[in-house]
Amino acid sequence: MTSTAPLLTSLDDAGLLARAAEIERAGRLIDAERVAVAGEIGHRSRSSLGDEGLSRSENFVSPVKLLAEVTGVSSREAKSRLDLGRRLRAAELLGGLPGPEPFPAVTAALAAGLLPVEAASVITRECIVLAERGVAEASIAEAERALVDAAVGRSGSDGAGRDAGESDVVGGGFAGPEGAVHELTMLGRGAGAVVLGVDDVARLAIRVRELLDPDGAAPRDERHQQLRSLTLTRSADGMFRGRLALTPEQGALWVNATQAILSPRVQPRFRSEDDYVSAQLTADTRTGPQRLADAVTELIARAAGAPEMPHLAGATTTVNVHVSLADLESGQGRAWIDGIDEPVPLGVVERLRCHAPTVATLFGDHGEVLHHGKTRRLFTPAQNRALAARDGGCVWPGCDRPPSWCESHHVEEWRSPAHAPGRTDIGNGVLLCHFHHAHLHSATWALVMRAGVPHVIPPRRCDPEQRPIPTTRRRTTLARSQGATPARRSNAPPGA
Repeated sequence: MTSTAPLLTSLDDAGLLARAAEIERAGRLIDAERVAVAGEIGHRSRSSLGDEGLSRSENFVSPVKLLAEVTGVSSREAKSRLDLGRRLRAAELLGGLPGPEPFPAVTAALAAGLLPVEAASVITRECIVLAERGVAEASIAEAERALVDAAVGRSGSDGAGRDAGESDVVGGGFAGPEGAVHELTMLGRGAGAVVLGVDDVARLAIRVRELLDPDGAAPRDERHQQLRSLTLTRSADGMFRGRLALTPEQGALWVNATQAILSPRVQPRFRSEDDYVSAQLTADTRTGPQRLADAVTELIARAAGAPEMPHLAGATTTVNVHVSLADLESGQGRAWIDGIDEPVPLGVVERLRCHAPTVATLFGDHGEVLHHGKTRRLFTPAQNRALAARDGGCVWPGCDRPPSWCESHHVEEWRSPAHAPGRTDIGNGVLLCHFHHAHLHSATWALVMRAGVPHVIPPRRCDPEQRPIPTTRRRTTLARSQGATPARRSNAPPGA
């Protein structure tokens, strides 16, 4: 097969778009044949045939596995083709003759290369739901035609051949599914035939389903309530992995709450060269799924610390940590959290001690308990309010997290001789969001206070000169003292 790149580069913009549409239509013709073949494979592999079915006779446990093996597509794609193929395949009558097509409008549009298989799946699925809810066959057929016409850009017409705009008006609206589709399409797109995308077809199909379904959304809500679930499984490597299924209202709450954390609040401004370099050094490099996991964890942590949360054994949610004296003094050891078999690095313990109610049990060389700490390492509510007023949010350069989403961090760590366990004061505290708090504890960055202003010091790999980067969220008049509080460092390079 020769490359088409030289041909494509010679096309102008209009020619390139026309070529894309032409190739897409050709692909739809192939897709229609793929669906038809998959439907026949599914029929010949139906469970009623037992071991004589096609998939079992070929030593496959299911037609999905058979189709995936033969075509090389994923199991998900194979299942999608089989499902649509089964819906579109005509049932066999007595004597083996084929019966009427269950979805003639969809089948015809697919065969003509006008309808994407994704839109066909949406339309047939919603029509099947209507049939299950007891809607009349004539109304379902009318809905199918109307949705196909909308998907391929044809003007809708009712059964008498009238334009949809001439349908009977009931209560100021259009009568029947075709009239409803015409009205909804015109409201969203304006006059004229417009090909709708698959997402638009899906939304339109839902509206038509709600128009015709006499029971409304109540039965679906009952099913959603039964299907909701959340499972968490601890893996051998210590990670927790899970699956969840949320009802629409639960999903909306999750999405809106996490978006409140994830949505950037960036204001346009002119940057100096130093500001640009600082922004590149401190940029958030997390992936989307990582940021979402951190956002959900942050929400749970905030809720767990609320005074009205339920108590266990008379105490709020508390993390119990076990650490040895030798590891604590070296700063390079490990610790164990109650209920977790895998150890965690000491940096995780330091982060927890900053902002989470934590009880640390200190062990000696022979396993004896040397100290069973209290949770008073935390900043008090009054101190947290003072930090919020002083810092205005996360002090990390470029971060926009407000005080309500921040954690209090000790510039000098809890094992420092100058700040012994239990001693917490505002001069040793700053606000950091969950991500930058974890980043500081686990990376080779440093945080120092210079003239009362927090500065972050990048590792040499980011900046060979390790120039301190001042924060930008401080809202008070800062002292002019040039002295610097000793820095908290983790694996800092020599001379940093």
